[in-house]
Amino acid sequence: MQKIVISFVLVCMSLSLKAQDIHFTMFHVAPTVINPAAAGVFDGNFRAAVNFKTQWGSISNPYNTFSFTGEGALFKDKGKNAHMGVALNTYRDVAGSTKFGTTKVNLSLSGIVYMNDLNTASIGITGGWAQQSMNPGQLQWDSQFTGQGYDPTLSSNETMMFGSESYVDFSAGAMWAYGTAASNLASFDKVRAQIGFAYHHLSRPELESQFGGADRLYSRLAFHADMHYASGYSKLALRPRLTAFFQGPSREINIGMMFRYLVQEGAKYTGNRKGFAISAGGYYRVGDAISPSIEIEYAGFSLGYSYDLNTSGLRAASQGRGGSEIYLKFQNPNPFFRFSRRPSIR
Repeated sequence: MQKIVISFVLVCMSLSLKAQDIHFTMFHVAPTVINPAAAGVFDGNFRAAVNFKTQWGSISNPYNTFSFTGEGALFKDKGKNAHMGVALNTYRDVAGSTKFGTTKVNLSLSGIVYMNDLNTASIGITGGWAQQSMNPGQLQWDSQFTGQGYDPTLSSNETMMFGSESYVDFSAGAMWAYGTAASNLASFDKVRAQIGFAYHHLSRPELESQFGGADRLYSRLAFHADMHYASGYSKLALRPRLTAFFQGPSREINIGMMFRYLVQEGAKYTGNRKGFAISAGGYYRVGDAISPSIEIEYAGFSLGYSYDLNTSGLRAASQGRGGSEIYLKFQNPNPFFRFSRRPSIR
């Protein structure tokens, strides 16, 4: 049994070099992780968000993913028909008891062009540095079992060297956004939509495996679409969302629908009344999980929570408990007011 467990761990670690990148259920909170062309495409000057996701804690040591994204617009006041966007994203993804994980820092730049009052187009590129590492101290070997128990002071008799591996990575993408004029200066947007695609790991970085030869990271094709629809002055809005990733032999498709209700409009000029909205709905990650979700917006802050209910064959072991995800986002100026008639994403 011990040999089987060790073999399974080693195979998982070697396969992880070719596995899918990190993913979030509420993927819209960190848009530049999906597409560098999304940097700076929002109706404001600055926004920042933190995401945290934990998975498979019901089976073993959980997989934890933490991400921070900060982004803003450059030369927005100087250019009437175009400006630039910039975003910094960093994440840490850690798996299992060996803390096998990836740390990555990405810098994204985008060029944003206002085609007219309804349409915006953007292209972007990301340059990043990443490091993979692990802590082999938690591995257990046959030679460390005495017949009566496990003794970590015994030699493993293994000659493999476990070190960190670093690489440089690049991605590129394009995006189109559409938006009709708001019904007024408050939160009654009628229609907003965006669609885009990106190509990640352009150079297919080479990673040296501790359990074989060098492997190249699979390139990843990402497709995403997002929409906000409200009828007239209705306080209820629909927000359908979609992402699809294709990376080597792996694929992931995530479909979502959130129902947003505007509880209270904000007072733009006096600031005495803060805008407040609540959204409820969920996402379906095809073949993997159903994720009920809730989001709360208050003035410039947003808070979201979702829980993955496992639907794959692993549910026999997980009992359907996939894991939690939470995010906190801040945007300035207050996103409850449209400061321009340009199409935007928020």
